[in-house]
Order: sequence, then structure tokens, then C-alpha cells
Amino acid sequence: MAGQTLQLGDIDVDVVQKDIRNIHLSVYPPNGIVRISAPLHTNPETIRVFAITKLDWIRQQQQKLQTQEREAPREYLPRESHYLWGKRYLLEVTEKICLP
Repeated sequence: MAGQTLQLGDIDVDVVQKDIRNIHLSVYPPNGIVRISAPLHTNPETIRVFAITKLDWIRQQQQKLQTQEREAPREYLPRESHYLWGKRYLLEVTEKICLP
């Protein structure tokens, strides 16, 4: 079952089996992708039961991620602020035409 997908109703769960001791459940932003990391020797049915018992928590986390405000996409305007390693830089836009 290493690297497979588990279907729980309307939720897809990526299952990754690796050399670890415990089962870990994660819900990743921005789309609420669900991943379970499980020990190599774990029975697939045990992973399925674990995921089913956590469905309410998974849905809560996905709902939280969907209602979070997102930063507006950048427009790349001249003198727009960008931060890199904690330091502010002002953008300088230079247009260049590339001919084939």
C-alpha cells in the first residue's frame, strides 16, 4: 500500500508507508489534501479504520482551510514590495522582447 490513495466517501487520502513508528495524519493547505504516513508493517485495514475515526477532524480542518483568507496574487507593478529573507525589496519592472 506504499504510495496509494484511499477513498473515504468524498475524501481522497494519500497513504504513504515508510520506516516510522506511528501513524501520522495531515491536512495540507490550500486545498485540504489529506495524507496519512504509516509504518511499513501496518495492515491496510488498520489504516482505513484510523482514517474513518478521524473523518470529523479531517472535515473540520478542510473547512478551516477553505474559509481562511488568502493573500491577493501579485500584479508585478513597478515599486511593488517583495520580501526575501526578512528584507524588503522594491520591484523594478523591465520589459524585454525575445525574438525566436
